[in-house]
Amino acid sequence: MRIQVHQGSDCFTGLKEAWRELVRASPLATPFQTWEWHRTWFSHYGKGKRPYLLAAYEGGDLIALYPLARKGGLWSVLRSSGAGPSDYLHPLIRPGYETLAEAAFGEHLVEEARASLVDLHELRDDLSSLSLDGESAIEQSACLVLDLPKTFDAYLATLGKSLRYDVRRLDKPLFKQGKATLETVAGDGIGMGLDIFFEQHKKRWRKRGLPGVFLGRAQAFHRDWGRRAIAQGWLWLSILRYEDQPIGALYAMTLGPTVYFYQAGFDPAHSSLSPGTLLVAHTIRRAIEEGKATFDFLRGDEPYKRRWKPQREYRNRRKIMALAGIQGTFGAGWNRMGSELKSKVRARLKEKRLI
Repeated sequence: MRIQVHQGSDCFTGLKEAWRELVRASPLATPFQTWEWHRTWFSHYGKGKRPYLLAAYEGGDLIALYPLARKGGLWSVLRSSGAGPSDYLHPLIRPGYETLAEAAFGEHLVEEARASLVDLHELRDDLSSLSLDGESAIEQSACLVLDLPKTFDAYLATLGKSLRYDVRRLDKPLFKQGKATLETVAGDGIGMGLDIFFEQHKKRWRKRGLPGVFLGRAQAFHRDWGRRAIAQGWLWLSILRYEDQPIGALYAMTLGPTVYFYQAGFDPAHSSLSPGTLLVAHTIRRAIEEGKATFDFLRGDEPYKRRWKPQREYRNRRKIMALAGIQGTFGAGWNRMGSELKSKVRARLKEKRLI
């Protein structure tokens, strides 16, 4: 196995087709491993950073890829490309090469990275066993996954009585008579659909006195990604309307047999209609009807996710390793402290039922 580092402004272009083929070949690929996601991320979050794309080859075939970003400063750091908006950032690996490729990547990062610090984000424990000598592992988030049955009725039977009652509104006069509608955004409507989604998300968080997560470059990133993803059939954006006015929206993605629930927003003024519940139920029903195997709630162990009866729970971890002298040691400590502070703030917000 040969490891090669792709750097420079044209590295994404040169790897595009091989990267896409690797996504198609890997059962562990998610939207967060795609060429489109990382190319878009560098366009919006790449200021002051340089691509550092770790590639493993056997002969002339690309068998594994691990996108990283190099950033200078008081200490130089190699960090996972996609950190921030991404939920999973494990290496992309062809089946059968997982152990070999991760060992080779780990060895490269320890011995040849030429950085003060390595900082790897969102490594889900069942999707990656990548380890670094002397690493400090920090739990970042819990991830809940629902295994889907063959029919929506079979799934409904697993839910609690009150949630089942709300879900069945999808087939009641509210929808049958057209007072409420659920629409799936098509390709040419992605711009307007995202406008609605951002506004509904803002309304939900404004009620809590918080700004939400889609601010500034985050909106620009998701607009660009949305155009690319919907063209590939990866984006599921649903709009809930009541009396012709939008009152909620749900942003999901799909790749292979899995649907990924990314975010939702709704107008609290219409909470009596349970818009969030209706949107999630609609998306799960669509997933079952299209033959998907799993519904992934992604990062966050919020109580409302538990109501949908996910059977599996995983942990995402961040792995930090100091490589070079006092700068690396200080940088590792600084990043650990920042991660711990973020966890405390999140726990405090959960305690106050703000998230």
